[in-house]
Amino acid sequence: MVREIREGLVYVARAPLLRTLVLCLAGTGFATGMISTYWAYHLLTELGTGTTGLGVLMGASGVGCLAGALAAPHLVRRFGPGPVLVAGFAAYPLMGVPLLIAGPGPVWLAALTVAGALQLAASACASTTHRSLRQQICPPGLQASAQQTSTWLVSGSRPFAALAAGALASAVGVHAVLLAGTLLLLAPAVALWASPVRRLAAMPVADPPAAS
Repeated sequence: MVREIREGLVYVARAPLLRTLVLCLAGTGFATGMISTYWAYHLLTELGTGTTGLGVLMGASGVGCLAGALAAPHLVRRFGPGPVLVAGFAAYPLMGVPLLIAGPGPVWLAALTVAGALQLAASACASTTHRSLRQQICPPGLQASAQQTSTWLVSGSRPFAALAAGALASAVGVHAVLLAGTLLLLAPAVALWASPVRRLAAMPVADPPAAS
């Protein structure tokens, strides 16, 4: 396992497209980890959604996730993987803005339900496209290593995100955590826009394995 992660880190570091995508995923994972630490707490205590409202939000998010995954191949064929990735990473934080300004009541609950569904649709669309792109770029022998590297970086950032969220909430408040996480989510979208990824009009061919 350690050897595969090491090989994956070396390969990802030497593959410009994959390096950008994995770093953006890691940044998104950290920011999302901060938000998710207090997401349910904020909904239940500050917005008064109740357990039923929370369930509706989670259910709508699940439907959005499924829809985004199903739509991803069609969108990639129509617009190319680069624009789809940039749009997905950009839409994800934008759909989190309603959470920052929402108040109690059924109107806001409906708005948060729609925003949550769209946010998870964008996330699933970008994630599906990223996995397809990685499978195209990576040589067969490095597929597992690259996947483990991506998973390790994203999952490994979550505990640190929760610690950062707890410290920030103690110092400033829960709303500041949600705001900070949403602002951090913008960084991967900007990084993708500034990178060669956004110019990908078709899936690239695999790179040769990196020399040891």
